Parts: sequence; structure tokens; C-alpha cells
Amino acid sequence: MRRILRAIGSERGQGLVLGALALFVVAGFAALAIDVGQAMHERRELQKAADAAALAGAGELPFSAGDALAIAQEWAEKNGIDVAGELSSVEVTSTHAPNDTITVQVERDVPYLFARVLGFDSQTIHATATARVGSPAAMAGLRPFGVLESAIDYSGSTPLKYDSQNVTNGNFGAVAIDGNGASVYRNTIKYGSDTPVCAQGQLGCTNSTIETEPGNMTGPTRQGIDYLIDHTADACDEFDKVFVPDDGTPNPNDYTLTDRCNPFRPGGADDSQQFIVTPVIDHLCDGRCDVTVLYFAVFFVENLGSCTGNSCEVHGRFAKANVDVGGLIASYDEDSAISFVRLVD
Repeated sequence: MRRILRAIGSERGQGLVLGALALFVVAGFAALAIDVGQAMHERRELQKAADAAALAGAGELPFSAGDALAIAQEWAEKNGIDVAGELSSVEVTSTHAPNDTITVQVERDVPYLFARVLGFDSQTIHATATARVGSPAAMAGLRPFGVLESAIDYSGSTPLKYDSQNVTNGNFGAVAIDGNGASVYRNTIKYGSDTPVCAQGQLGCTNSTIETEPGNMTGPTRQGIDYLIDHTADACDEFDKVFVPDDGTPNPNDYTLTDRCNPFRPGGADDSQQFIVTPVIDHLCDGRCDVTVLYFAVFFVENLGSCTGNSCEVHGRFAKANVDVGGLIASYDEDSAISFVRLVD
């Protein structure tokens, strides 16, 4: 009996020891999980800071690498980075064009609070962000007007679509992006194209050819443009309400968009239907033919002519705009009407 009791007591003692060890291990892993969770939170905050700094710096490219570096440092500090101890490097490089890319690297030493009991004192976390300035290589959402490069005028109001008095060969500027026919043309004016189109010569793009849409297309043009004007808010119904001069470039014709009137911002902006993007084409022809898309143009629709009979012109203003229109980003093209910065890594 005594041997049995002694054995039971011994087992109880061993159980207490094992239970204490298990509790210690569980507590250690719980502490480690808390500290690792904190490190992951710091990693996310570091990445946000690096992203913001890279995007801000890229806004000065490709015109001033020095300003890009200074702005990136400034935005890193605004987002909680100790520039002296946590900003590892900021570098401007050339990827597809001179001084078109900026990379920001940050790091932070995160001390552990609880995991020290397991011998872990701290963790150094890193974040890197690379942003690039470029022009669109391909995009959907285009309006079906083919603009001749020679017809783009940034100095004031100009026709987007011609009438029969201006063009003599049967093409008036309409193009078929999503297909042929009046109803397709009208709906593409209203809602933009579903078919992505490439600019000529861009890497990874092969679809840079579209068809012209012969005829004046008077009724569908009137219906489509009236829709855009009727669905634009008063706050975005004038050029100067939508476009703001871009102080980051030396060109007085360069603009950015007000946030409310930018249809390409995250979530979209239905307030600004009069702001459209069109393909710039290499030529017009007699009847239906293939034309090549050179790049893309930004246009603000101001008004519509009488649009009866054979007379139907769409008037407005061209602008060079710093706005991310979506689609693929290509190399920066100073001749393109659109440029934007985007995180690429």
C-alpha cells in the first residue's frame, strides 16, 4: 500500500512539473505571437510610408531628380520615418527613360517586450517601394473619336470631331473600337470602350490598330455627347473646374485633375463625364479603313454644334494631364498627352 501511495505521489509531482513546463511554453509562444504581431503591424506602417514617399518623389520625375529625392525624404518623415536612422536609401534611376524611377528603402528595429523570455530581443524589419513615371501603353474606356496628331491644339477651344465642311474624304473623326454601327458608336461615347487598345510600339502590346467609322454619325454623336453633358455635375462642367495647373512640370499646358472631377480615381467619379480620353491616330482615309493609334489624348467636351443634317462638330479643349488612366504603364513619352506615376514594386 505504501509503495502504491508513494508512486501516486511521485506521478502527481511529475504532472505538476510537466504542467508548469507546458504553461511556460504556451505563455512563451503567446508572448512571441504578440510581439510578432506588433512587428507585422510596424511592417505594414513602414510599407505605407515607403509607398507614399516613392509616389511623392516620382511626381517630380523626370524633370528634377534632385527635387524627387528631397520630396521623397520629406514625405517619409511626414509618415513617421526617422530620416536619420530609418531611411536606408533613396535613389533615382533610369528604367525606360532618363530619371523615370525612384526607389525608397526604410528599416526599423522593433524591440520585443514579451518574447525576451525565449531569448528574442528585437527584430529589424524592412520595406521597399519603387515608383515610376510613365505614359499609358494600353487602356480601355476610350471614346470613339480618332484625333489626328496634327489637329491637337492646346491653346484653346478646338474641334474633336469634324463636320462635312472640314473633311472631304468621307471620314469625320469617328472610329469603331468596340465594333461597327451607330448604336455601338453611341454607347461607346456614353460609357467608353470595353476593348483595350495599345499605343504603337509599346512592349507587350499588339493591338494598336482600330477602324474608322465612315459618315457624319450625326444622331448618335448628338445623343452620346448630350448624355455626357447631362450627366456631369455643376462642379465639374467647366475646364477650369476640372483641371489644375501642374506645378511639377515646366510646361504651362500640363495639368492635374481635381479629386472630385477625376473619373479615374479609386472608386470612380461620375461627376465628370465631360472629361474623356481619345486615341490619337496617324491618318484619316476614304471610307472604312485601319488606322494606327500613336498615343492617347485628354479632351474636355465643352459644347456641341447644331448637329443636324451634315453639320455636327464636337468642341472642347485638349490638355496634357498627369492622371493615372489605368491600363498598362509604358515608358515616359514627352509627346504623349498623358503621364502618371505608379508603384511598380
